Amino acid sequence: MLENIPPEQSRGIVGAWRTAVTQRNCQTGLPVAPAARGLLTFNEGGTLAEYNSPGPNPALRSPGHGVWEQRSGGGRIFSSVFRNYSFVFVINRYDASGVFISSQKIRAALELSADGNGFTTNAAVEFFDANDNLIGTGCATGVGTRIE
Repeated sequence: MLENIPPEQSRGIVGAWRTAVTQRNCQTGLPVAPAARGLLTFNEGGTLAEYNSPGPNPALRSPGHGVWEQRSGGGRIFSSVFRNYSFVFVINRYDASGVFISSQKIRAALELSADGNGFTTNAAVEFFDANDNLIGTGCATGVGTRIE
């Protein structure tokens, strides 16, 4: 049955993507900052690598590292349930002198477009101090376009 699936749908989210992520007010859904451009790579086997610049000094933020999985359900090969994924990654933050000051954990639900070349995400963000104490939360949405 899988041999009849178009290549763009059979590969799922594995690959490299250009992203635009918008931080949002969790209560209103309104943007709190312009979209930030980044890169996201989903690897075979369920790991991922992410990069999104924190502004004028990229040395203030590490790349993100994490894991992804396809969310199960249904039995129809072209149904939207086969386009649903979740992922989580962690980034570290540093001050201007390079000292570790905090981290963030991002958990997101992703829906792959029907043609397999785009996605949308809804994310919950947790902010931790240098001692791994939760100090805040946030929300974000994103879009991605496959790099080919």
